[in-house]
Amino acid sequence: MKKYLLFVCSATLMLVLASCGGNANGGNTEAPQEEFMNEVKAPTWEKFVVVTQEDVTIYKAADETSAQRMVCYEDAESDMVDIMNIWSDESAPEDYLQESLCLYPDEVFPCLGEEGDFYKVALCGLYDKDDEVGYIAKSAATEIKAEPITNEKTFNMCCSWAQMRYFPDGKYKNMVMRTKYDELEGERINIGKLIDGVVAFPVNYSIDCYCNTETDSLQFDEAEYEEGMVIDNLGYPTSMRYESEDGYSIMLDFSKLTDEQVDKLYDAIVKEEPTYVEYQYYFPTIEGEFDRFQSFYTYTR
Repeated sequence: MKKYLLFVCSATLMLVLASCGGNANGGNTEAPQEEFMNEVKAPTWEKFVVVTQEDVTIYKAADETSAQRMVCYEDAESDMVDIMNIWSDESAPEDYLQESLCLYPDEVFPCLGEEGDFYKVALCGLYDKDDEVGYIAKSAATEIKAEPITNEKTFNMCCSWAQMRYFPDGKYKNMVMRTKYDELEGERINIGKLIDGVVAFPVNYSIDCYCNTETDSLQFDEAEYEEGMVIDNLGYPTSMRYESEDGYSIMLDFSKLTDEQVDKLYDAIVKEEPTYVEYQYYFPTIEGEFDRFQSFYTYTR
């Protein structure tokens, strides 16, 4: 199992964009050796439901007497713990704690159908197993429509803990670079792609990064594992950092990357086939501005 922060809420990961300077094509217009992320396709979900009440339960069947969804986490005095979602009729691993998984307003789920008084939904949270389904009472949710993500409509947002750069054409057409800052985890860069109005971020297309005050250029640190040498994280100089107005975070400023540096960053991150993917959708009718972008996790097919 992977280590994740207990306090991360996967359903509300934000999608934002910082304006970029220089050549937005990321270098010359020649295509990369392999078409960028051609293995990743947008999911086929056509219907979604949004939770409208507090403390909503997910059931294992279309029956309120069936097993309920639980969150199970390692009993350890640490900020980093193993987390998983299970059903109440399943046994938790030894030395793990569990509690009911309660839903709150504005949480969105792909809807796979209806059974009586329940919506059948895909469970695509960060801690769910692949291909799991659950049931939510219709009285606690309603249908909601996603709107395609486009550069003109939604790539103009920014906040104190995340930013993006979008590549509309050229060598890396439809590529999205995202950097996010977390007080406990630090900063991490992801590379994804805009596909049919959805942004796909393969989880393994990422790299940890930090502001290195002792360098005047990008520095890739390497860590040696049994299978050989791999790039582990990225250091960038103070001249390339972006500091939020509220002082909460310091992140790499994508607008200061040269075409050559974009190439190096791409080569450092995109090394193998994507497997587990975060798909970001946009729901414009949700009231909270930052909650309109919601993430679902699933494996590539």
